[in-house]
Amino acid sequence: MCEVRQTKYMLFNFLSKFGVYSLLSLITVVSEAQSIPDLSGVWQRNFPGASSLVSEPPMTLWAQERFDLAKPLHGPRTASATESNASEIQCLPMGFPGTYYRPRPFEIIQLPDRIVMLFEVNNFWRIVYMDGRDFPEVPLHTWNGYSIGRYEDDTLVIETKHILGWESENQQRWIDRLGHPFSDEITIVERIKRVDRDTLTNQVTIHDPIAYESTLNGTLNFARRDFELAEFVCQELMLSALPEMRPE
Repeated sequence: MCEVRQTKYMLFNFLSKFGVYSLLSLITVVSEAQSIPDLSGVWQRNFPGASSLVSEPPMTLWAQERFDLAKPLHGPRTASATESNASEIQCLPMGFPGTYYRPRPFEIIQLPDRIVMLFEVNNFWRIVYMDGRDFPEVPLHTWNGYSIGRYEDDTLVIETKHILGWESENQQRWIDRLGHPFSDEITIVERIKRVDRDTLTNQVTIHDPIAYESTLNGTLNFARRDFELAEFVCQELMLSALPEMRPE
């Protein structure tokens, strides 16, 4: 009888501890899920496309020389479509934060180990790795760079490096649509936060010692949109929207 009671006690004690541990694990999982901000949805810029992150970026001589060569489609130095050397007129990726200045929307999809950003412009995607990895030891510069991220309370923090910078007069790379260039050494930090149901803010910090004498800081605002992304064929759009670009 004593052995039976002891066995029952041990079983009860085990189940009690197991139940507590299971409950604590469940609480931890739920807590972690609740701490992740919901940034999902379709968003579109809520700021002028012909603007810049800061009104007068403190350019280095390197940047000023390349800025003088820029022929943007927007802003006070607007060039015609046939004369412009903007990346968008050549159907080339603009990088970040330049892509945000386009009037087309983008969608954020949050997954456990990554965030996928789908852009209607050129129908391209951006992956932000959220699994704790660091940047590759051997960098491979690409059009939109390599992005890693993490959550800090209600904010998504994204750091991007290894972006292809300014290459030539005919292959421009700008941080906006006005012609302010950036180099291969650029590092971009974004702090994305959903301030209410229909508003997303992105505090952008740019560090590029080759192009700018100091760090650039600015905020971009986005509005939620209740529609789906559409197909975007850049070459077709250029021919239809810009008559002077059509072949004879």
